[in-house]
Amino acid sequence: MPRGGDPTEPPPAKSPMLSSPVTTINSLGEDLLLEIFLRLPSLATLVRAALTCRPWRRAVASSPAFRRRFRELHPAPLLGLVVEPKPAALPAFSPAQCRDRDVLAAIRGGDFAFTPLLDPEDHARNAPLRWRIQDCRGGYLLLMNWDASLLAAINPLVPGSAEYFEIPFNTKAPAEHPDQLPVSVDVHLLSSDEDPMQFQLVWLFHEKSRVQAVVFSSDTGDWHFLPWVEVEERVPPHDADRYWLRFGWQANGALYWPFKNQEHMLKLDTETMKFSVSELPPYLKGQQGCHFVVGETRDGALCIVYCIGLSIGVLMNIVDDDGVERWVLSGTVHYEAEADLPVNNRIMQVVAIEDGFVYLATSEMVLVLCLETMKLEKLFPRSFRSHHFHPYVMAWPTSLLGNYGSFVMIQDGANDAN
Repeated sequence: MPRGGDPTEPPPAKSPMLSSPVTTINSLGEDLLLEIFLRLPSLATLVRAALTCRPWRRAVASSPAFRRRFRELHPAPLLGLVVEPKPAALPAFSPAQCRDRDVLAAIRGGDFAFTPLLDPEDHARNAPLRWRIQDCRGGYLLLMNWDASLLAAINPLVPGSAEYFEIPFNTKAPAEHPDQLPVSVDVHLLSSDEDPMQFQLVWLFHEKSRVQAVVFSSDTGDWHFLPWVEVEERVPPHDADRYWLRFGWQANGALYWPFKNQEHMLKLDTETMKFSVSELPPYLKGQQGCHFVVGETRDGALCIVYCIGLSIGVLMNIVDDDGVERWVLSGTVHYEAEADLPVNNRIMQVVAIEDGFVYLATSEMVLVLCLETMKLEKLFPRSFRSHHFHPYVMAWPTSLLGNYGSFVMIQDGANDAN
């Protein structure tokens, strides 16, 4: 009988097999990991994924190139609308009616009740609850409390992040001269996506025919009063009302304030801090029933979006071969309201332009227009009456920012100590 057939013999030993290494997501190289992250559907999803562990967080925070590519591919999600409050009340938050679980997680994790403004031990102490929204940018709300002589910057997604600034002048005019104070128009927050910890506040004032910018710098912690500048286009008695400038907008490295007479627009270059005045485009000039906003497309081009009735127009700022700037109409779209809606629903308001999207509202509905595709969509029914509100768009969180990782390493060290 052959040896191999003897049942009393032990079976021959098996040849050792080469074991293949097990590949896990933790063993991926940083470049491959970031390529995977680029395919995530939104910033809210990326934040949840990147904060899973320190190496992933460091990989995202240490790559400005990745952040730029992700922003190009994924518009920041709208979390909701921050609504201007009634007198003696805090701003109200109306969440976007979104079923994305990561966006909902971001909303749930935020402090959209603005509780620092209620804390009697905080800087605001027992200040009257008369906070007015001045700006909404980079995840921060800039609020003003004239009675308390305070400005506050609050990031609802970073609970406890409130920072306060004393108003740098006496807000009370003498009783015998109630009109002695210059007119305060508004305050704007200037910051960088790559370094949000450095910022400026720009406050505009005007008198009868001149303007002044007052600037706060986070570098020095001081306010700087720039010289008064005469505005030649402001010629009394034409448009001689004391309040002759409307609230402004920030776009393309400048601040813009339209004249109330719909004839001109004041511009402040935020790099040079120089004022200039230009005529409004013919489409807007003298159109008293026209609502418009100055903003940017996703690639940074200057634009104006306006509404007349339920018709929306987009104007682009171009430079011709002679180096002359002019505004050209690049597209229009009309909103078809339901036939049985009340008459006041047939007026549309342009609210803001954020990341290439235009937010608009009627008395019944909040809408969004994509500047790239000119597609107009309904977002959700309007559940508030205030005419002043700001879209709150999720900003890139500071926990995923850093100077090639140094910020994140500091944060990791702080976490280890706890």
